[in-house]
Amino acid sequence: MNRTPVQREPSTTLPVLKTARVHLRDHRPDDLDAMRPVWGDTEGMRHLSTGVMDDTRIRRKLDEAMATAAELPRRHYQLAACLRGDDRPVGGIRLTVEDATTGYAGVFTMARNLRGSGCAPDIGWLMLKLAFAELGLDRVRSMTSVANTDAVRAITRFGFTPTGETEQYFPEADTTMRLVTMEVRADAWRAMPVPAGPAHPAGPTGLS
Repeated sequence: MNRTPVQREPSTTLPVLKTARVHLRDHRPDDLDAMRPVWGDTEGMRHLSTGVMDDTRIRRKLDEAMATAAELPRRHYQLAACLRGDDRPVGGIRLTVEDATTGYAGVFTMARNLRGSGCAPDIGWLMLKLAFAELGLDRVRSMTSVANTDAVRAITRFGFTPTGETEQYFPEADTTMRLVTMEVRADAWRAMPVPAGPAHPAGPTGLS
């Protein structure tokens, strides 16, 4: 069972967020090369609100992540996901604190060769640990494209349950998407098992 969260005011300091497979950290200026094959992946980004990013947009997104990380109180967490024992990002996830009880999770990305490796549930669990155990939120919302069936399955593994559908225009991607809305409550997360370590010490195998 996960520990009961303590309500506290968000700060700029990021707590330690790691499992046996992955860890989350704040983005740094030198993350551009690592994020290029993730945020610049046409197939992987086509369902996301940001759309596919070129180097200029990746740099802008990194600058934005670092600027909002320095705000006090901190409300935005655009985090890099790295494999255990390696500080080079292989993906990322965003958590935005909307109010004292609610957060919004989005822009979950991962390198294509790691899909199916078991890392995705760990990344989701850590994001919810930040929301519930560290920030004391009660609910986290999310949305994903109805057409992105892989993402719907992944978010469901994080503990989210569907709450409805909506349609929204995203200016960054210059597209309108049909979305499934989802949410997870703190009590549901606390009942989830803590992620176990990888079956093989050598690390995950890349699957399409």
